[in-house]
Amino acid sequence: MTSKRLGVMSVLLFAAVAAFTAFNHIRNKSVDVYAQQKNPVTTAQEASVTDTDESRIDDLITAYRICVNEGILDSFGHISVRSVKNPDHFYIPRAMTPSLVTRADVVELDMNANAVLPNAPRTNGERYIHSEIYKARPDVQSIIHSHTMAVIPFSISGTPLRPVVAQAGFLPLETPVFDSRDAYGVGAKERGMLVTSPTLGAALAKKLGNDPVALMRGHGMVVVADSVKRATIQAAYTRTDAMVQQAAMELNKTIISMDAKELAYNRKENFDVDRPWDNFKNTLRK
Repeated sequence: MTSKRLGVMSVLLFAAVAAFTAFNHIRNKSVDVYAQQKNPVTTAQEASVTDTDESRIDDLITAYRICVNEGILDSFGHISVRSVKNPDHFYIPRAMTPSLVTRADVVELDMNANAVLPNAPRTNGERYIHSEIYKARPDVQSIIHSHTMAVIPFSISGTPLRPVVAQAGFLPLETPVFDSRDAYGVGAKERGMLVTSPTLGAALAKKLGNDPVALMRGHGMVVVADSVKRATIQAAYTRTDAMVQQAAMELNKTIISMDAKELAYNRKENFDVDRPWDNFKNTLRK
């Protein structure tokens, strides 16, 4: 056999091996994708590996920056996240200005709203918002309390906040309103608007029920979700929804909101929170 023929055969053999390798790589990749589609438990297990207390605290710090940047938190308000290792504990920063929160400011509390470690920094007086909702709602992994001015008119006017924009389809047909006076009772000698006791926190949790958002008379709102990311996105779009509804009512008192079927479909669709989360994070860098 001539060297020229050997050279041609070597080239053909090399090409065949390369083609087989490429085909096998594509086939294996397709099998992997198919396996993930057929076995969502695998991806859930992988997600649980990355869902740690540290990763949740990282998201908590980012959520503070986003909520300040988006006008959800002002000089007050607070965000918490439930512990992965111990679901009867949660993390919340010490009492401080939201815009200054860092990892070093985060304190671990138990379900009685007491600090786990001795000599821990003082936390917000309204920490019972978080402890009592976590007690009542095992599904909730993160809670935001904010004084968003956009929602307050709907907590004092008797005009219900309704889901009017598509991205706020997580809202109920009418967002419940918590009034601290109802929790204190008619015969109370003194009363305030802050949720500074387990009794008031439990009353707020009861008013929230199974909803993701409750307004607080003259005080803002509380938003709950299955992650810090989702709580942040829902807080942002609740604010947007309130702004849009108020603007629409200036044109016409009769507004068109989403109906029960649309809300049911929206909850089933459950849009990806990573897109708005990444968008809000990118805005922080500009």
